[in-house]
Amino acid sequence: MINFKKTFKKILPYDKQEYLDFLFADEDSSVKWYGVSFQLPGVFEGKDIGLIKFLNVYESLFKNVVSKLDCGVSWIITHDISDCVWFPNNANTVTQLRSLFKENGIPSTFKGALIFDKDNLLRYWKDILSYPYTVVGSPRRLYSNLDVSYSALPFIIKISGHLTIDFLSTDENLLREVANANTSHSFILKEYRGTLLG
Repeated sequence: MINFKKTFKKILPYDKQEYLDFLFADEDSSVKWYGVSFQLPGVFEGKDIGLIKFLNVYESLFKNVVSKLDCGVSWIITHDISDCVWFPNNANTVTQLRSLFKENGIPSTFKGALIFDKDNLLRYWKDILSYPYTVVGSPRRLYSNLDVSYSALPFIIKISGHLTIDFLSTDENLLREVANANTSHSFILKEYRGTLLG
């Protein structure tokens, strides 16, 4: 199952503004969110690990978390802060996603959410993880991060153009389980403010 939704805030299992308040406000948001960033050594200091290494290392993390959480409901893929056009140019990047849009008659200027079931989310995993880093097709020119939200609970997989994956939830215990179950590849876990997973 794949759908394209121009309006999606009502199907998110959380209030988008409260989530953004958590990300950007100095004070606490009205709903308590927790977050953890899975990073490879040097990334926090500005090292570019390269897309190939990023995909090789993060593939299993992404697939493990999706498979563990999934209970048959949809995954909602959106741009993280503001709703952007999906393809800002005609670069030869994320070709599977671009083909998906063409096959479904969706213009590249579409703004909104992609709705995937688990099988299709895992089918398009490489383009989803690559998207913020490669969609523009210019070195060092990042596009919007992606939020992959699970419609059954307030849980977000944030794909960053800085070649990291963050997990956010209103359930700190769930994040702790994710962290404990995915400690391979020498990830450095950077907790968001107010998050204590240890």
